[in-house]
Amino acid sequence: MLAAIHQYMDRLEKVRFIGINTGRLGFFTDFEIDELPMLFELLKTNEYELNEFHILEYSLINDNHTLTGYAVNELAIINPVHTQNIDVFINGAHFETFRGTGLLVSPPTGSTAYNKSLGGSIIDPKIKAIQMTEIAPINNRVFRSLSAPLILSQESKIELKTVERSELFISADGVRLDFANLRKVTTRLSDRTVTFIVKKNTNFFHRVQRAFLK
Repeated sequence: MLAAIHQYMDRLEKVRFIGINTGRLGFFTDFEIDELPMLFELLKTNEYELNEFHILEYSLINDNHTLTGYAVNELAIINPVHTQNIDVFINGAHFETFRGTGLLVSPPTGSTAYNKSLGGSIIDPKIKAIQMTEIAPINNRVFRSLSAPLILSQESKIELKTVERSELFISADGVRLDFANLRKVTTRLSDRTVTFIVKKNTNFFHRVQRAFLK
């Protein structure tokens, strides 16, 4: 599903996505294989609903170049070998100097993905927000990190500035981005949305229940 969305990223405003579950979890797949005849009938009669989800917009910046892009689930900045020192700015004001393995920023659609495995909060996708979740933060009497998921409003902008140069692994929706000498990352909730065709009366929390509790 993520690969399909990225394939049509330049046409998101015109494309509608339908999730058909061919595996086991299928969080954003509302239809099963044996429901294909019903799906075709719903499409012919327009007896369906549209769910729109805001995605994440990001910019990666070094001394010579800026790379912009979008993520449906998350943007991850990680170094599993060396402790990272990253200055976190929220709306232009310094918030903390993070020390640890890395940081994850996600829109509501990604709150049930990698973010959840890190102990982040599950956000109703109808809430326009972004979330920053720390990965293995260091906390002791010398260094302090928030050590809790941070949920920000749709108007908020997060800036992450590397304090010292080191190799970072940057990925968007699980795909590594080739970007050397990263100096700064900016992220915000995009005005762009991804639209899914779903059954009528689809409930997000029933989906969460199905995926994680049953």
